[in-house]
Amino acid sequence: MNILTRYTLSSIIKIAIVTILIFAAILAAVELFSKMDQIMHGGVEIPSLIEYIILSLPEYLMMVASISFLFAVTYFLSTLTANNEMIPILNAGVSPVRLRRPIILLAIVLTILGSLFQEHTVIAATNRHDELETELFGASSTRDSRNIVLTDDDGFLIYTQRFSETTGEIYNPVLVRSNNGIIQSRVEADRAHFDEDKGWWIFEGARIYEINGRDVNTEYRAVYEEPLFDPEPRLFRSQNTSIETMDRTTAEEYLARLWTSDRTTWQEKATDYYRRLGSPLAILVLMFISVTMNYNFKKNVLLFSVIQSLSIAVIYYVADMVFSIMGHQGAVTPIMTVIAPLILTGLLSLVISLLGRKI
Repeated sequence: MNILTRYTLSSIIKIAIVTILIFAAILAAVELFSKMDQIMHGGVEIPSLIEYIILSLPEYLMMVASISFLFAVTYFLSTLTANNEMIPILNAGVSPVRLRRPIILLAIVLTILGSLFQEHTVIAATNRHDELETELFGASSTRDSRNIVLTDDDGFLIYTQRFSETTGEIYNPVLVRSNNGIIQSRVEADRAHFDEDKGWWIFEGARIYEINGRDVNTEYRAVYEEPLFDPEPRLFRSQNTSIETMDRTTAEEYLARLWTSDRTTWQEKATDYYRRLGSPLAILVLMFISVTMNYNFKKNVLLFSVIQSLSIAVIYYVADMVFSIMGHQGAVTPIMTVIAPLILTGLLSLVISLLGRKI
């Protein structure tokens, strides 16, 4: 690795690291301030709050990495042009292709590392972040189920507003027992949890209504147990599982089951899965954009270069969003939701570069 290559890579990486840290800190601060009222009045402990912030950083790092490296490459190349450093480099016999080759290789390496980081770090951190958010702020995670109705062979029907997979509890349940279509009792509770040792559900803050003909007996119990009501907690779990937070093996098995049972849901979930796998490619695409751009502006090279690169980046993200919607609706195949924006943006950047060199 010669001096020019080291200088190019070190300059881009330094700028990108500073930019990533700034953007990630801003996003973390925004999330923190959005929950400031809950933090002040909820008695959240400082160690738990620090853990909550740290767990949010991996996702934010992936979100801002592509834009940060786009800015870093654009800043570096435009600075070479603005400071007339490009002239001695070209006079030394270094072609533009030779100058940009290490940047492309860096983009490929970063894309691979980003994919590994997402699969092995971001997903685990996001899952733990959601669990901690539920514990600290009482927020429902993306894996919670809502408005669930279940029946069993013992004549029970239960309605609950929410099942938390994190805590294994159901909230605001209403348990109705009937015999031959005639309601015998009704239990309304604040929450309930499944006792693994006893094998049935235990209700907390229960209001019990026993119906005997025309008479209704009302009773309140802090803890109420119904041994005959014993459905497993997994039955309350939503089938609308978030594939973005599954590990890869589980996600592929889940898609395989959907392929044989529900093609419509498979289309939506497969689109989300392929977009999850392809999201690190944004680093490669945006760095490729910045490498192929024209920097031969007469004035304000940095300003116009940043505007040009960000404009193409906006086009990429808009194309990504449009094809994502088309993928969910079945207009295109799931894999095309990843490939099409890459091809479209790559061709557009090359056209803009060629036009810029002719002007």
